[in-house]
Amino acid sequence: MRIGILTFHSAINYGAYLQAFSLSNMMQSAFPDDEVEIVDYTAPKEARRKAYIVLRNLKHHGIKGAWSELNRIRIFMKAQKHLSLSPKHFCMKRLEHLYEYIEERYDVLIIGSDAVFNWNQTNFPTAYIPEYRFSVPVYTYAASVHGLRFYEADKAVIRKCGEAFERMRCIGVRDDCSAHFVKYCAPDAKTVHCCDPTLFIDTSQVWELGCGVVERAKKEYKFSLNSKYIVIMAPDSALAAAVADRYRGEYKIVSVFVKNRHSDIYMDDLNPFEWAVVLRNAALVVTSYFHGTLLALVQGTPVLSVDYSEYSDLQYESKLKDLMVRRLSLPEFYIEQKDVNSLVESDAWAKRTDLLLSGVHDRKIAEAISQERANIQQFVERINSEIRCKQ
Repeated sequence: MRIGILTFHSAINYGAYLQAFSLSNMMQSAFPDDEVEIVDYTAPKEARRKAYIVLRNLKHHGIKGAWSELNRIRIFMKAQKHLSLSPKHFCMKRLEHLYEYIEERYDVLIIGSDAVFNWNQTNFPTAYIPEYRFSVPVYTYAASVHGLRFYEADKAVIRKCGEAFERMRCIGVRDDCSAHFVKYCAPDAKTVHCCDPTLFIDTSQVWELGCGVVERAKKEYKFSLNSKYIVIMAPDSALAAAVADRYRGEYKIVSVFVKNRHSDIYMDDLNPFEWAVVLRNAALVVTSYFHGTLLALVQGTPVLSVDYSEYSDLQYESKLKDLMVRRLSLPEFYIEQKDVNSLVESDAWAKRTDLLLSGVHDRKIAEAISQERANIQQFVERINSEIRCKQ
């Protein structure tokens, strides 16, 4: 049997790449006698966004800025060789040819993970909530709607989404907000909670593919990953300044992916595996990124997760809040944007980071990760039943 995965694998984004890498490997491990393959599809809007970012950097930062972004794109394109991709690549507005390919090539299609239900990134109609032109059974794994204000969407679009959800065999979602979205579109549809696949990432494989950064850091950044350092992967803010001021004497302050003016070192040319290794060796990660939070935690690095999302309100719960408060029960290491300034002024944030650096909560964090991983079994059993019935 051949299992196809339709996901965000080609975005210039560490988390998007590594969730695809982990999901395909996880499915291959769960179904060792079957073939697992990522459908090499990129939405045209996503492809145009890459060009837009290069031009934006050219405008604001000159040739150096544009070259830096082009180099980052090159690094991510090179990393595609580590994914099990379909022989054919698709990047088109009309989806009929993609649907025909899925029909001919795959016995099961898994859509997800990541924010595949958010068509702001792909336009609607979107391949990730398919208008059915094929009979292949469809499942979603850890799909998320994060960032889409679906209560404001056109009713005709919601109706089409509902028709798609009603035909899916199993709808695995990553967070409660996405479960609400599915119910809003199809009231009778049932969802299953699935943890993000990066929680199952093979950390030894990540190390093997990314450990070259240890020597590269020494050579290019004059910095040792065996030294004591704190990673800030978050916007410039009062909190970033406070962390740097408090810990700079004892720790190097390192920023990755997004430059932070309070850091001592900015590592701007890492591939996804090197990025994960930098998080792994850190004493602490302060981040506003969902997958930055997860990739640190799963490798045993304590995290202070700062939620700058404007998506969270009475109707929409942010993915970071769902993860840290609802799923992992680690509210003491989660900060909402509205609380940042008051925590900085009172120095209350420092009590949290001091505890994390002390290692007091290492066991609690490990247990939370282990418990969240356990919810995959129901999803695997559903797909396994489908495959065996076909055989």
